[in-house]
Amino acid sequence: MRPARYPCSAAEILRSVPQRDRTVLLRLGLNLDNPAHAELFVEGVRAADDAIAAQVRWERERLG
Repeated sequence: MRPARYPCSAAEILRSVPQRDRTVLLRLGLNLDNPAHAELFVEGVRAADDAIAAQVRWERERLG
């Protein structure tokens, strides 16, 4: 069995968002209870995680 590409499932990511942050996102027009909005949010979180991991790899390779 292959390891999952992402350690957290979409449901885990969404559950980890505190209510206070959900309220802020809702004011900005992003309703995490809407499946399309939730998918967009999870994709953004995963893209950010990928970018951070790439930066860490780059720093390890070049800076030791």
